[in-house]
Amino acid sequence: MNLTAFTKLVAVLAVTALVFILPVMWVSFILVLELVLLLYIRHDKTTLAAIGALAVFTGMMILLQLLFQSPLEVALTGGLRMLVMTLAFLCLLAATKIQDIAQALVERFHMPCEYAFMLTTALRFVPDFLSDSKATLDAQSCRGYSNRGSVFKRLYAYVVVIKPLVMRAIAKSDTLALSMELKGFGANTYKNMRKQELGFADYIVLGVIAILCTYKFWIKYI
Repeated sequence: MNLTAFTKLVAVLAVTALVFILPVMWVSFILVLELVLLLYIRHDKTTLAAIGALAVFTGMMILLQLLFQSPLEVALTGGLRMLVMTLAFLCLLAATKIQDIAQALVERFHMPCEYAFMLTTALRFVPDFLSDSKATLDAQSCRGYSNRGSVFKRLYAYVVVIKPLVMRAIAKSDTLALSMELKGFGANTYKNMRKQELGFADYIVLGVIAILCTYKFWIKYI
């Protein structure tokens, strides 16, 4: 099923809203669907690592809530909902091109092109930043970097990794800004791209989303 970026964005926003409305059983069902869909779209090591990192982060959030004396059920439910929301955005990024997301934000959601480009560029630079951090850590390890000792010693030693990593990120941002200026980036950038016309599948999915988001209304009055 070939869906436009607009439909996928609406689906992600609908999932984000539904996790606070639906019972825990249905939220768990959505989580399973997201995992199956994500692994079907992209089942490489990077995707598995991202899922693992999200699971660890969710566990930390649940633990923090328990430390602040939140009930166990509330902590688990909050962690489950957060995991479903983050996986929904991960599925969006895995199934959609970044430029299509930016174009949909500008054309359909009427977001200023500068903010849309800033948002999508940040998403695009996340994997690059992670790969740069690994390369910088390996390079500094060859120069004698060691992360052994107490927590404070590790944090102080990590400065030798952060400094070149930040300098590389700044250099990339300067290069990107210069390229945008030379190519005449502006309000007409996304208008000149081919418009994403909604197809039959898009209308079907949008209709299903509208029904699911208003199901309480239908149950109450019909």
